[in-house]
Amino acid sequence: MSKFSVLSQLQWKGSNKTYAVPWLRNRIEFSADPERVKEYVKGGGFTRSQLTRDMLTRFHLSNNSIVVSDDAHANVLRKLFRDKAPDRDSYPRIARELVDELIASAETLPSSNSHSLSVSSSLIRENYLSILRNLLGADLSPELVDAIRDTKFHPGTRPVHLEGVMFAFGLQLPGFAPMRKVVDLLFFKGEHYTRNIAQKFEKLVCKHASPKPGSWYATLLTLRQNKALTEAQYKGEITSMLVSSFSLSAAMSSLLLCIAARSEYLEKIRTDQNMARYFVSEVLRLYPPFRRFGYEEKGIWTRKPRDKESATDFMVSVADLHRHEGVWTDPEQFRPERFAVPRAASGCKYMPFGLGPRSCIGQLYSMQMMIEMLKYITSENFGYKFTLPYDYAGDAEGLPIGISGRLISFPVDDRILVEKVIQVSATQQADPQSHCEFA
Repeated sequence: MSKFSVLSQLQWKGSNKTYAVPWLRNRIEFSADPERVKEYVKGGGFTRSQLTRDMLTRFHLSNNSIVVSDDAHANVLRKLFRDKAPDRDSYPRIARELVDELIASAETLPSSNSHSLSVSSSLIRENYLSILRNLLGADLSPELVDAIRDTKFHPGTRPVHLEGVMFAFGLQLPGFAPMRKVVDLLFFKGEHYTRNIAQKFEKLVCKHASPKPGSWYATLLTLRQNKALTEAQYKGEITSMLVSSFSLSAAMSSLLLCIAARSEYLEKIRTDQNMARYFVSEVLRLYPPFRRFGYEEKGIWTRKPRDKESATDFMVSVADLHRHEGVWTDPEQFRPERFAVPRAASGCKYMPFGLGPRSCIGQLYSMQMMIEMLKYITSENFGYKFTLPYDYAGDAEGLPIGISGRLISFPVDDRILVEKVIQVSATQQADPQSHCEFA
């Protein structure tokens, strides 16, 4: 085989293709066909792929956390984690606090009643603080809060395709660690910076945070003390809180930009108790934070003999699946009402949080936070409105454009204007002259 044929094998040709280097055992299938996804998952004997876990590990995650650990370890921790999640009644408060802190971080524009905000980096910081307090269940010292607020968080993540090529060549193996280091420094400087931040805050949280009674943090400390968790596994769970803030912030960034672009939904969300959920579901359809999820058959690496023509990794291209013309009506249009139809998301065509037992453990927290955030910022009592800058780099409809080819997709342009709404009293409404100065 010529070198040109080998390079052709490595080029991205879209979904529903299999990529392989002929002399290595890694074969990666990409699919955005819901019928193919359904066929793959119907047996149930699959787990999160080693490729995905390898990418997540290098995206500043310890390979000992619940996100990237083996099935047995993950299943035990998932059951414990669910019991420690925030009470449903607390989500409105948590969302309000998050939004209020986000507004406070906006920069005042000169000679204007508006404030400018790059929502992605600000949301990473505020979500990290909120998740530590409410999901981990920690009381944070002033030193830790100040350190987090003073840190610059870059919303960049690793390119999926380049990571797949590295995996196909076997560069995830320990012997290639020096080469991976060079690749990181050349191509992933932002991720290298973020990984250093993760290591820094892992130490600071362990030193400057104390567990709330009955919290997930208290549970982790008990498990470590009883030697049910190793030190590395314990620290891996602490670090995963920061990773969670990245994925949730990507989704929330798209949510805020969409409501700014679609102000006609403000009243609909106020009057229809289900519209907030429909709106969030549509945001996650068009802008899934994780654009791809990877799976593999259980035991595929230890099976002897193994069919060398079958794929070792099954990568679902979520962004393409969610815009599949064969299963979604007008897939490129923003239409939250589509989720009002019963079973609108059934049939393996909608998976913003992944599939099966290794789906995102934080999906309940993420959905409730986004719904309550949307309800708060569209309520009549909310004293601000979000608009887009006049030079906003969105699509033809003014909606955000997601960064493609990345592990986590943030909006390309995440700028938003926050304008304080002048409250007019009933007396002023009756006498227009009393408030004409604000016109």
